[in-house]
Amino acid sequence: MRAIVLLAQSGQLDKNGTVHTLGLGWTTSETPTPQHVLIVFVEVQWSELGTSFPIRAELVDSDGARVAQTEENTIKARRHPVHPEGTPVTIPFIATIPPLNLEVGERYQWRVTIGGEMHEDWLAGFTVTE
Repeated sequence: MRAIVLLAQSGQLDKNGTVHTLGLGWTTSETPTPQHVLIVFVEVQWSELGTSFPIRAELVDSDGARVAQTEENTIKARRHPVHPEGTPVTIPFIATIPPLNLEVGERYQWRVTIGGEMHEDWLAGFTVTE
């Protein structure tokens, strides 16, 4: 399983599984942070089709202390007719994050856990500016 984690100012997931965003890839924010979205693209293997995976994210500061977290959700790997047999399938996921009062000059990271696994590159970080 692989995951790509991104931040955007706003976004939505349509019924076809396409993610539409504005302000994708920001890395600095003032405080309080405006409402934003955490976007995760999860790639699963063909053998995992039909499997559900719990997914959640937590915001940690530079010391690793949890500052905020998303509710736990579930994603499910489904095959679409266009996927050739045996190929990996990508599952998009979006979590809307409310405004947060964070410390100026501090670096934060949204870290994602999928199916109980967390990898060091399943994250999106940002620095709080004035």
